[in-house]
Amino acid sequence: MVLWVVFAVMTGVAILAVLAPLTRGRSPARSGQDSDLAVYKDQLREIDADLARGVIDASEAGAARAEVGRRLLAADRAAQEARVSAAPVSRAVVTAVIVLVPAISLGTYLVLGSPNLPGQPLSARMERPPQEQDVEILIAKVEDHLADEPEDGRGWEVLAPVYMRLGRFDDSVNAYANALRLLGSTAEREADFGEALVTARDGVVSEEARAAFARALAHDPKMPRARYFVAIAAEQDGDTDMAKRLWRALLLDSPSGAPWRATVEQRLAALDGPAMPGPSALDPNALGSNSPGPSSEDIAAAQDMSAEDRGQMIAGMVERLAGRLAEDGKDLDGWLRLARAYVVLGEPDKARDALTSARDNFPDDAAAAGRIDDAARSLGLESS
Repeated sequence: MVLWVVFAVMTGVAILAVLAPLTRGRSPARSGQDSDLAVYKDQLREIDADLARGVIDASEAGAARAEVGRRLLAADRAAQEARVSAAPVSRAVVTAVIVLVPAISLGTYLVLGSPNLPGQPLSARMERPPQEQDVEILIAKVEDHLADEPEDGRGWEVLAPVYMRLGRFDDSVNAYANALRLLGSTAEREADFGEALVTARDGVVSEEARAAFARALAHDPKMPRARYFVAIAAEQDGDTDMAKRLWRALLLDSPSGAPWRATVEQRLAALDGPAMPGPSALDPNALGSNSPGPSSEDIAAAQDMSAEDRGQMIAGMVERLAGRLAEDGKDLDGWLRLARAYVVLGEPDKARDALTSARDNFPDDAAAAGRIDDAARSLGLESS
């Protein structure tokens, strides 16, 4: 109850601070205008005195009176306008505002707000058990801890996958890099780092990512995840034979119930038949969330399509993406997706044109230029 009284008093004080100047009947501007009128009247009297002494003749006196009279009339009009604009606000209006504003505000809060909700200070929320805390609070606690102790490798290792799930891919790359630096290289850490790099580069397996997967395979030559991305890199390079060998070898070493078998089989089938862009021949997100993709019904129907029909469907998606980028070229990820799609469709010249357009749309962006160069190398294209 005391809190509500404090709020009411604060509201009243704020309203009074705004309305107080309006209740005053005289302003500095009006005072200045009144003094101007007095000056002009004195000038008229001086003209009459000069005429009586013979300092000026009648024609000069008439001209001077006319000029001073004109200024006097203008000053008088300005003074009248100032008196109207500076008219004080009535006490009734002030009282009504002081009463109605808090009343309306309180009524609105009681209807739309939650006055009975208990307070939730940040310090109390930070002390809750981890399972009862918001993800944002937990992340904030870890980030605060790492700001104080940046050499805590375990902290970076915990934070990195959380960043990945939240879509903060560049932060995830940085966290995995710190974990590797502080805790040392293992197959899992190298593969996590490489996957974060691929995700942050919109699916492109950059040279840095390839090196990470190579280090992972040096620790564990049979690691499925690292082998998967190495095969992706070969496919992106246009080395179809190598990609097929890698996919088949991975299938041979994978148990029958492995969750990645279906994806690998789709990749292999796509290379044996008409090429299709993206991580899956029927992935509606392969060309990006802003690109028109097939619905779930389209995907189900596509299972029964011939290879030629499926290829035509994907080609249509690529054309729509190209059309969107022609209208708005400030989508670097879109240009990189388009270049990869053209490579997989067997149209390297169009892929080079897409990378050239990307450079034209980001002429002074060093980070964008680096990503474009990485894409050109991974796709086996000459630098545009």
